[in-house]
Amino acid sequence: MFCTYAYFIGPPAWNQNSRLALTRALVERGSTIIDPDHATTGDKSYRDGHFYSDKAPGASLLALPAYTLYYAATRLGGGELPSVRVIPLDPAAELAGQQPDPDARQPGDRLIYNQAHRTALYLCRLLSTSLLALAGLAALYLLARRQLAPGPAAALTLLYGLASPAFVYSTAFYGHQPCADLLLLALACILLSRGTAQAGLAAGACLGLAVVCEYPAAVPAAIVTGFALLHHGPRFAACTVAGGLPGAALLALYHLAAFGHPLRTGYDFVYLAEFAEGMRVNYGIHTPDLAVLQELLFGRFRGLFYLAPVLLLAAWGLLVQAISPGRQDMSERTWPTRQVAGLALLVIGFYLALSSGYYMWDGGAALGPRHCVPMLPFLALGLVPALRLVPGAVAVLGAVSAAQMLAAAAAAPEAPQYGDPLWGHAWPLLFAGQPGYGGATNLGRLLGLPGALSLVPLLALWWWTWQQLRPQRKHWRS
Repeated sequence: MFCTYAYFIGPPAWNQNSRLALTRALVERGSTIIDPDHATTGDKSYRDGHFYSDKAPGASLLALPAYTLYYAATRLGGGELPSVRVIPLDPAAELAGQQPDPDARQPGDRLIYNQAHRTALYLCRLLSTSLLALAGLAALYLLARRQLAPGPAAALTLLYGLASPAFVYSTAFYGHQPCADLLLLALACILLSRGTAQAGLAAGACLGLAVVCEYPAAVPAAIVTGFALLHHGPRFAACTVAGGLPGAALLALYHLAAFGHPLRTGYDFVYLAEFAEGMRVNYGIHTPDLAVLQELLFGRFRGLFYLAPVLLLAAWGLLVQAISPGRQDMSERTWPTRQVAGLALLVIGFYLALSSGYYMWDGGAALGPRHCVPMLPFLALGLVPALRLVPGAVAVLGAVSAAQMLAAAAAAPEAPQYGDPLWGHAWPLLFAGQPGYGGATNLGRLLGLPGALSLVPLLALWWWTWQQLRPQRKHWRS
């Protein structure tokens, strides 16, 4: 899975550039001000004459070790640092050698990122988002093993990691996937432990960091903390709360440094007028809209089940778990099935209600309902009964979902704000001889393989891995 996530090299884009700009500011200048890089993104805030990232800082903070090493190696080796230049719309200006300043570029001018920017973005994502995604996969596998044999548990884990939007967002420098993995790790600390103080502190730390990555995670963090109280009692819940305090303090210090108040965020100072207007009332959050909810789940524009139909079976499986008689034994070798299903449904319900009431519910240039990504591991838990009851349907829909997510990862997560993200974006870019504007690519393209042939090395790796597991496969169902 690490090689799979490392195989894809997404292009620079607003959301990812905003997070990289904050990482660079912290490492290079010890500041939260992103003035030197603000032209690379529209996802920014403006306060007292300076620009800041408008995103929650978690993803940028997680990338600090990776960028620190990259920056140190670049400076020691005399290499070029990340930068950007402008290609004017007017060919005559380019032929005359005119290089407009990125801050003063005109409509139609293009930004061209140097290789150092692309390398820094890739390494920051790979050594933060993708590594944390592996920890999330391990946690999900261990949770699935409480009810499934090794083979089905591995299948469930791979379906989540390869056949859901988690695949795409594990290869991009966003905050949604780290948030999802941290929430999942917190749940694993609760369910797989004996209720020790250390496990409670670890769960709280994960919940706190999840909120640092994405502000809305405060609600599921509270839900999971309530579950910890029911599952292990007040002492464990108190440890969970204590474990989350450093994350809260870190977030307050960042807000104080960047925006002058512990409770003010970048969304209070959004720079672009269209974003500021949309968030003017309640940060753009309104009453959930059923028509939007339908689009989020079934629509061809941003529909979750359209992109990954295997998740339909996961939703059905959660409902089966929630209404079926559950074991009440709280011993080390069992888990409270109905309670976990209820927890998952609460988290999923929150994210669906939030997204369907958000003014930019489509996520802008995004693949699927990106604001719902943090709920995906909780939804994946519903594949446990699906694998038991309808394994054939899971296999068929899982193959379709994996193929679609593979194409989406190859095309990068910034799907256009119109049309079908699969047939209008992912598949055409995959079969194109050259990557589209922005340079979305993969390691196969860097080797000179065109179009869909660029995925052949990755598919060969998958096949080789499957063959190496042959001696173990016969024991997986035991």
